[in-house]
Amino acid sequence: MREAVASALAELARRDERSAELAAIALHTLAPEQDLERLHQHAVQRLCWYELPLRFQNSPEDRRLAVGSLGRLFQLLELFRYAGVCSSPETAALLDLYERDHNAALAMYERLMWESGVEPPDLPELTWGTAVGDVELTVRGETAAALELAVSLGDIRPGKRGWRPAQERFARSFLTQPDRHGLSRLDRIREERVRAWLGSSAHPHRQHLWPLVGQIIAGADTPRDAETAMAPLRRLLDLAAEGISLTQIGYISPGVVRLMCEDFGWRTTPDPPRNETDATQLIALHQVLRSMRAVRRSGRRLELTRRGRRLREDPDSLWVAATEALGRGGGLEQAAAETLLGLLLTRSPQGLGSHARRGTSDAEAAERVLTESGWRPFEPPVASGRHAAAHRRTAENSSDRIRAMVMAVGWLLEALGLVVGDESVGRRELTPVGRSFALACLHRSAVSPRAVV
Repeated sequence: MREAVASALAELARRDERSAELAAIALHTLAPEQDLERLHQHAVQRLCWYELPLRFQNSPEDRRLAVGSLGRLFQLLELFRYAGVCSSPETAALLDLYERDHNAALAMYERLMWESGVEPPDLPELTWGTAVGDVELTVRGETAAALELAVSLGDIRPGKRGWRPAQERFARSFLTQPDRHGLSRLDRIREERVRAWLGSSAHPHRQHLWPLVGQIIAGADTPRDAETAMAPLRRLLDLAAEGISLTQIGYISPGVVRLMCEDFGWRTTPDPPRNETDATQLIALHQVLRSMRAVRRSGRRLELTRRGRRLREDPDSLWVAATEALGRGGGLEQAAAETLLGLLLTRSPQGLGSHARRGTSDAEAAERVLTESGWRPFEPPVASGRHAAAHRRTAENSSDRIRAMVMAVGWLLEALGLVVGDESVGRRELTPVGRSFALACLHRSAVSPRAVV
C-alpha cells in the first residue's frame, strides 16, 4: 500500500512538485501511516470541506490546489469515490463561499455532510459530542465507514423518500450490536463518558460516586410504577392545560396549592397551606416543570408549552424529562442533586451507610461532601476585626445556599414519593422506583455529550 502511495506521489511530483507536496500533507492528515484501508468518505469530506479551508484560510489558491491535488492523487490510487468528493461542483462552490462568507460556508458544510448520508446521526440513545474521548472518536469513524458502505450498496439512499429513518435504523443496529464480550459500541461510548464524568477535575464532588460506577454506566429502565411516581407532575400539567392562576409575584394560586395537597396527602406547615411557599412539594414540582420547559408564565397564568402538551400525553417521556431535569442545572444546583442522589444510593437499607449518621440530616451530610470537595466560596471569618461580623454572615449565607440546594432536591423526591423515612436524622431511603429514578438521573447526566467550551 505504501509503495502504491509513493508511486502515485512520484507521478504527481513529475507533473507539479507543489501539487505533490500539498497532496502528501492532505493524505497524511487522513492516513498518518498511509493506511488507505482505514480511509472513509466522512473523513475525506471533512478534510476538503472544513479542515483544508481553515488551514489555508489566508490563501484561497493553496486551498483549491490542495483539494485538487488530493483529488488527482486519489485518481492515481483508483479511489474514485474520494476523488469525486474533491472534484465535485459542491466542493468548488463551498470553497468559493469560504472567501465571501465564512459563516455561510460553515452552514453549507454542515448541510452537505448531512445530505451525503455518511454523517452519523444523533439518536435518542446517543447524541454525538464535540469534546470526545478516544473510544467515541474511533466509534464515530467506524459508524461513518459503515454508513458509507450502506450508501454504496443502496441500503441507504440519501435524498430519497424515507432515507433518514433508514439511516437511523442502520446506525442504531450498528452501534448496539454486541461484540464477543457482550459489549456494544454504544456501551463502550457510555462507559468512557461515565468514567470521564466521574473523574472530572472540575467536579471533585463526583469522587464520592465512584462506588456506583457500574450502576451509573448501566443506568435504569423506566420502571412499571413510573406513571404512579409521575402522577403529581401529570396532575399539575393537567391543571396548566386549563391555565393556572398566579399571584402577583408569580406563585401558584392558593386554591391550586390546597387542591394538590389534598389530592396527594401532602403535609404542610401550616395546614392547610396559605400559599405555594407553605408547600415545599409544590415548590419543587413547579421548579422542575419550568426547568423542563413544560410550562410558561403568560401574564397572571401558568400555561402549557408545546413540549408540556407532549409530555402530558406520554408518561414514559415525562419520566425521561424529569430524570434529565436534575442533571441539567449546572454549577452548585447540579452538584447538590448529584451528591444527594449518590448519598441515598450508597446508603444501606437500614440507613447506616458511610454517609449517614444518627442526628445528621441528609442536607447536612450532602453539604459536608460538597464543602469538602471545594464548594466553599468563602474562607471562615477572622476571629476579630471591624469586618468580622460581615464575614461571618457571608460564610453562613454560603452554607445556607448549599443546604437549600440539597433540600430542594429532597423536596422533589418527597413530592414524587421516591423516598421514605426521616430526613432530619439521616434515615431516609429510596424506594425501588426512587432507586431507578436516581440512577437514571446520574446516568443521563454522565452520558450526555460534552461540548468544546
